[in-house]
Amino acid sequence: MMRQTGFALVSALLLTALGCASHPQPDSIQAQLAAPPDQVKQAVTQVLTNSGYQNIVWKDATTLTTGYREENGGLESLYRCCWGVVKSRVEATVTPGTDQTTHLNLHVMTEGKRTFFDGYAPIKTQYPESPENQLRLIKNKLKVVSHPYTTQSFFKLQ
Repeated sequence: MMRQTGFALVSALLLTALGCASHPQPDSIQAQLAAPPDQVKQAVTQVLTNSGYQNIVWKDATTLTTGYREENGGLESLYRCCWGVVKSRVEATVTPGTDQTTHLNLHVMTEGKRTFFDGYAPIKTQYPESPENQLRLIKNKLKVVSHPYTTQSFFKLQ
């Protein structure tokens, strides 16, 4: 009886701990851009392609999805599936606004693992893949910022 009670308590504690583990939600950002929807869609596609995302597909006129970033295959793929890596994918929604504006909504889902024996789990998005950085690159591509970010301006070099 004592053994069954102990087993039940340990099981209940484990289930509670697993149930309370928080998984980060997809990082997202929303922006209103002063550009037509077609230009925004083209800029989003180019920026995500340049960032290494694979299988960029427009599901319909407003929704884009990507495959995982830089999953190339071959020996690199073997390395990525077995050792500590981070991978991310993006979902974007581009909807027309009013008077030559466009509403952009970016979601970045990031997963990572530490060792060969771990499985992928949601983690906090790193800066290069973050929606803030992707939005910055999209704005630069559209030239809707007063002064585009460059390496020199980012590091405040003269």
